[in-house]
Amino acid sequence: MTYDKNLDAHNYQAREFDSKNCLSHIFDKLSKHEDLTIAEAEIGAGRILDDLARNTPDTLALLTAFFGSLTIKDPTVDELAGMAAAMEATKRFKFDFNVKKPLVTAGGTGGDTMPTINVTTPAVIVAASAGSYALKSGARAFSSKTGSSDLAVTLGINVNSSRQVVEDCVEKLGVTVWASEGVYPWMQPLIELGSKEFASILMPFLYSLRLMIATALNPFSVKRQMRGLSKPFTQKVVNVLSKCGYEKALVVCGYGNTNDVRIDECSNLGKTVVSELKSNGNIDTYEIHAEEIGIRRARIEEVLAGSTHLENAKIAVRILSGVDRSARRDLVLLNAALILYLADEVKNIIDGYELANQSVDEGKAAQKLRELIVSSGGRLETLNSIINSQS
Repeated sequence: MTYDKNLDAHNYQAREFDSKNCLSHIFDKLSKHEDLTIAEAEIGAGRILDDLARNTPDTLALLTAFFGSLTIKDPTVDELAGMAAAMEATKRFKFDFNVKKPLVTAGGTGGDTMPTINVTTPAVIVAASAGSYALKSGARAFSSKTGSSDLAVTLGINVNSSRQVVEDCVEKLGVTVWASEGVYPWMQPLIELGSKEFASILMPFLYSLRLMIATALNPFSVKRQMRGLSKPFTQKVVNVLSKCGYEKALVVCGYGNTNDVRIDECSNLGKTVVSELKSNGNIDTYEIHAEEIGIRRARIEEVLAGSTHLENAKIAVRILSGVDRSARRDLVLLNAALILYLADEVKNIIDGYELANQSVDEGKAAQKLRELIVSSGGRLETLNSIINSQS
């Protein structure tokens, strides 16, 4: 991922600060609900991410104070851009993909108001089977029933493969599902922190932490992203992505039959608000309605997640194999359509949905899953066991 020159200048300014002395200044500003500069936001987030990686004892207090204060006052575009710079600086290494077509990464913030099935992981597999390069950075469950890494492992995919294996999967298959903690040293400690008993109490207070990760999580260093939000901040996040050097992006917030029902995906339950960063730098915000694409509006109970990783893996297998013709399939293929659109494989989302449908019905999505399991060094017998249990 390439940051613009203004961010580079701010990064230099950030390094000139003394981190310890600056923290007191940062918290003083936050206590007054004052906005931080890009450099201050980078320093604050950088200190916390470093403490997370080193399991420093005071990490929870700093994390809660910093991100909680930002949540209360509502983080600005500059603050999120500064935190994105801090995240980028923590990467252990950067991938080098030798491909000629656009690479698209996709993911969501979590925090849905209802526990839906896993959508993005099967969606990237469908999109790749239809011709795009689609990459998914995975993580264990943080706020959902089953995280993307949990789902991938239960399907048999190796999410902890080496850098070379990931590059080979992308270059040869056009897809990867890979654990983001492989490149971010603070990710696993954060996930472990999120599993603590008190985490569910703190989550509403830490939505700015979700926003930081949503805008900056890019372990593959690509320049196109589909990002789902569970709160209506699509325009803010797409502006941050523009500031951080993305060439194209779709930021979506899906709704149910009321504005109180929200998911971090393109929705077939109601409208979806989309903020699109176009290749010319322009940003448009508009709504998508499933009915306009030829999809039946679903009921909430039709897309609810299973209660275990295995149940959710079985759902994904039925969708990818074409057995499931329900609203769950519609939800996955709708999001695959957005990836195909963002990858320039289709001219519009309707064409993307039709192409995704065709790819599943022709068996390409199921075959792509098998290929990914084998190429990632995973366990094909795990997938076969799921398939056999459903026959």
